[in-house]
Amino acid sequence: MPTRRMRLTGAAAAVTALALGLAACSAPGGSRTAPSAPVEEITAPVTPEQVAELGEVTLNVWADQGEQDFMDQLVPAYEAEFPNVTVDIQFKSFNDLTATVLNAMNSADAPDVAQGNQGWATDGALVKAGLIRPLDDVADAYDYRDAAGDAITQLQWSEDGSAFGEGAVYGMSPDNQMVGLFSNREKLAALGLGTPTTLDELEAAFAAAKAAGQTPLVLGNADKASAMQTFSILQGALTPAADTREWITGAKDADFAVDSNREALDRFAEWVAKGYVSAGYDGTSPDDAAAAFASGEGVFFIGGNWYAGAISDGAAFDFTPGLSDGDYASSGSFGMPWHVSSKSDATLAAIAFVGMVNSPESAELLAGTHRVPIQPVEAAGDDAMFAALLDASATQLDGAGPLYWYDWATDTMFDTFTGGLQEVLAGRESADALLERVQSDWVDFHTD
Repeated sequence: MPTRRMRLTGAAAAVTALALGLAACSAPGGSRTAPSAPVEEITAPVTPEQVAELGEVTLNVWADQGEQDFMDQLVPAYEAEFPNVTVDIQFKSFNDLTATVLNAMNSADAPDVAQGNQGWATDGALVKAGLIRPLDDVADAYDYRDAAGDAITQLQWSEDGSAFGEGAVYGMSPDNQMVGLFSNREKLAALGLGTPTTLDELEAAFAAAKAAGQTPLVLGNADKASAMQTFSILQGALTPAADTREWITGAKDADFAVDSNREALDRFAEWVAKGYVSAGYDGTSPDDAAAAFASGEGVFFIGGNWYAGAISDGAAFDFTPGLSDGDYASSGSFGMPWHVSSKSDATLAAIAFVGMVNSPESAELLAGTHRVPIQPVEAAGDDAMFAALLDASATQLDGAGPLYWYDWATDTMFDTFTGGLQEVLAGRESADALLERVQSDWVDFHTD
């Protein structure tokens, strides 16, 4: 879909002062000439006139490096709409951002706006420390709550950060991300097969591809996360999605060490043992694996919808959001949320930025980069891949919903899960042993 230069027009807004009980603005996040404005609750989108009252503002922003294409278009539009604001944006890798944002937001020169990550390790810690502002008013003013629907719970926290999935909205994300099954239509047709929709059909297609001398599944797991995401296709087909979300969000007595998850691990290990998975997957980056699949290697690739831009040709490739056994549940969530610092002395400018990022008008900018907006958007008639992504997102959100991401479950779960999964796939550890360690990690975290 072609992108367009976007300029948002500020609507009249009524702003009422509200004491939010946040930390005092002892350290400014941006430089400005006017005195600090009070923290306010908005009831409509922030206007340029309101932001102009702040004087000259430098809005400091931290963002994931994957946002650069989007920001290259949005920041000029924002600065045109709010000409007294200069946006100073720092792009960081996902690992760097999530490892440092808590300390940054707690520092004397905290960014005014920063992305976080749902789950206990990042957003839960930011909420618990009182470092980010509740955004219920922003979600309402910018028509975000209605667009997000029930899935907005993944952005909600209790005020003390002790409960995930309830309470106030503390972040807003403009896009939906999901792991799905990319299929090579031509190769499937040559095998006399269509796109599989069930786990049994997928495994039958793997066997047929292997017998025909094809690589059934292309995988790159150098990041460790990709195998975990591939596992979610199996796990989402075998375990109710609601059970997995309850475990991830910390529901009392939730348990991951159940028979269906054991079966999912065992079947994944069988895929490797039978030669269904591309050789050398632990030493291959997911980007290289996606590129290889796009160039014709293999019959299937399991990965996030963010790889659609690299794979791109919707006439040649299908994308489905999981398998129908589990009502198309797989790992997924909204993208990295945007937060407003509770320390910012330019709160209205920060709100205007986060509001613009998540506005209906910005959805087309996201769509132009093959990201699936939360706000409604239509695919161009000739963009079959993006149309498939929109359909997949609607199918998942209207059905069982996403599983979220397993590593959200605790602040150490990424290492516990990914390291153990590598051992299971290599035949060096049993599924039972991994499930025991994963559940032990969960219990230790939630009993502290």
